[in-house]
Amino acid sequence: MRPATTIVKVCRVMDQFQDRQPLGITDLARRTGLLPSDVHRIVRSLLVAHYLDQDPETKKYRLGFVLVRLGLTAFRGNMLREKARPILAQVSKRLGATTHLALFDSDRLELRHLDLTNGPTAAMLPVHLGEVEHLHCTAIGKAVLASLDQRLLASALQKSGLPRLTCETITDARTLAKQLEEVRRFGYASDREELKPGICCVGSPIRDHGNAIVGAISASIPAPCFFLCEEPHVGAILKAAADDLSAAISASR
Repeated sequence: MRPATTIVKVCRVMDQFQDRQPLGITDLARRTGLLPSDVHRIVRSLLVAHYLDQDPETKKYRLGFVLVRLGLTAFRGNMLREKARPILAQVSKRLGATTHLALFDSDRLELRHLDLTNGPTAAMLPVHLGEVEHLHCTAIGKAVLASLDQRLLASALQKSGLPRLTCETITDARTLAKQLEEVRRFGYASDREELKPGICCVGSPIRDHGNAIVGAISASIPAPCFFLCEEPHVGAILKAAADDLSAAISASR
């Protein structure tokens, strides 16, 4: 079935607000490739429905409160988050760490932070729910990358790149490829101060009933504690937790 053309245009306009900055008609037309007249008509309709708000001074537009309400409704009703909460809490208590849950969007090749259970490292690694996770320098991201086929893996890395965030960040594709092979072999990924100095993470992938990757969980641990503990032991805990979560969402079909 072919999608309705107008709805597709509306979605293209709404997609431009993902980075949260206000945009004007000219900005939206340039970004979407739509005619300014089409953009203006769409924006005016979204304003009436309160899906967009307009700044009275700059005349630019931003997401409206209706979307906050809808987003919170979707967030609270997300099955993956619901099933993950007790598992995250259990791992957090066992390791004394902050645990994270991220959801993978296979269409956009993006990994977004969905939930967390605070531990002692919470203040050391601030995160914002809904933000896009780095793929190449986080345990949660590498756990997902290692689960992709070669075509999707190449596309994901081409989109995200390999930017250097700390002196430990892997920016060489061959080095990353070797590390992803280890992730596939052992079932968990590690981040050794690659995203933030002083913080290490261990993560493992989550799969659905068809064995497709849907996200990952991870635990953040201060580097001094991480290097004193046995990484395979922590990795086994994360892998077991991710397997339990995968089984839980498969059973909820």
